[in-house]
Amino acid sequence: MECGKSFTDSGTFRKHQRTHTGEKPFKCMECVKSFSQSRNLRIHQWIHKGEKPFKCLECGKSFSTNRRLNIHHKTHTGEKPFECMLCDKSFTESRTLRIHHRTHTGEKPYKCMDCGKRFSHSETLRKHQRTHTGEKPFKCMECGKSFIDGTALSIHHQTHTGEKPFECMVCGKSFNRSGTLRIHQRTHTGEKPFNCMECGKNFPDRGALRIHQRTHTGEKPFECKECGKGFTSSGAVRRHQWTHSGEKPLKCMECGKSFIERRDLRTHHRTHTGEKPFKCTECGKSFNRSGTLRKHKWTHTGEKPFKCKECGKGFTESTKLRIHHRTHTGEKPYKCMDCGKRFSQIGQLRNHQRTHTGKKPYKCMACGKSFTDSGTFTKHQRTHTGEKPFECMECGKSFTSNGASFIESRELRTHHRTHTGEKPFKCTECGKSFNRSGTLRKHQWTHTGEKPFKCMECGNSFIDGTALSIHHQIHTGEKPFKCKECGKGFTSVGNVRRHQRTHTGETI
Repeated sequence: MECGKSFTDSGTFRKHQRTHTGEKPFKCMECVKSFSQSRNLRIHQWIHKGEKPFKCLECGKSFSTNRRLNIHHKTHTGEKPFECMLCDKSFTESRTLRIHHRTHTGEKPYKCMDCGKRFSHSETLRKHQRTHTGEKPFKCMECGKSFIDGTALSIHHQTHTGEKPFECMVCGKSFNRSGTLRIHQRTHTGEKPFNCMECGKNFPDRGALRIHQRTHTGEKPFECKECGKGFTSSGAVRRHQWTHSGEKPLKCMECGKSFIERRDLRTHHRTHTGEKPFKCTECGKSFNRSGTLRKHKWTHTGEKPFKCKECGKGFTESTKLRIHHRTHTGEKPYKCMDCGKRFSQIGQLRNHQRTHTGKKPYKCMACGKSFTDSGTFTKHQRTHTGEKPFECMECGKSFTSNGASFIESRELRTHHRTHTGEKPFKCTECGKSFNRSGTLRKHQWTHTGEKPFKCMECGNSFIDGTALSIHHQIHTGEKPFKCKECGKGFTSVGNVRRHQRTHTGETI
């Protein structure tokens, strides 16, 4: 009476009527899911039991229904008889083609009564509704963990069996999902088919695009239960929650070090293997991180994408920009617990602390002299090798220091001011200007009377570390600067230079 369709027997007629009434009298005792036919319930129960009676003779893979086996078999034959007339894409099932067609029409006939969100697939709506009810009806018999759908349970089950049936033909890497393999293959082809309409950026998979789009909308649907902080992805909130618990679930099998993120563990593992898979096409140098390669490439292009809004200066790293910004704000967040002196960088504090401990971990193999920091040590080594890699384009003078910047040395930059006459460091007391921040600092002590460098032997104080070092040689008797003519020793390079004029007859 409903649709006029006719049947040969009463049983089939009764089953058909349930499609109109929505009646589902056959209920699963495991997950409360209901079915219109007893046969469908029986097939469904195999999911809970893990029973898969239908086996593929090609690859040995098993399935819970004959229909799924038939669909799977087409992956071996390559048969995709159902073709989309709009985009020529082909499918193994008419149902899949029907669902796909909605990506062209935009049709989403299935609506969630709780939040109003719409879906193109009834099964997707059903899974979504479980996010409201919290229902996870699919339970793993091995470990008791529950899942929102059978697919997630099947994938999880492979963590127990170790099964990864989908292998990449390019690199041999295996995956437990065909979809994950497909996404991985794009790392070889460079294909990024999912485009952001806002900024034009492309992504290799729909999930990555969805997470990215939230940077435009500001949407952060995943909230930390501990502190209320919002995140754009479930993975991000999970990793964040480990900062509260202190949990680092990913452990290195080589050294036992633990990590929060798989990416960090992977990168760390390369310190053991020596693997450096990211190679610069300009100079051939290799790196163990893609990010490090990206930064390195900027040394070839001269690109400095991180700009200071105060002065316009560019940097290759956001960290360096953050440190630079402190020169404008005057912020010095790192404090020495021994003397109270503050620093803008953690490295500066570490180097300074060695002035208290006397620790000098960097030793020169040529002369035995030790240094508190690697930068000064590297600069010193060039006094032995004669290397001066930084050349002034104005006068050709070369310098040994590699300073803070990879491309341009601090010494060279300071020297360049002798050509431009620039003196950017001004004393607020007397208005005198200097071409070095260090020279300004020493000058300011002439106003305050401060002499922060004290001799531990006699208590005499000095305005800078160099003067203290020269003075200290009075106590040790050390005269490290030798005259090449007569071999006489002196406490400073200035004294030896003045002495050498007695040999050359040169007058000042």
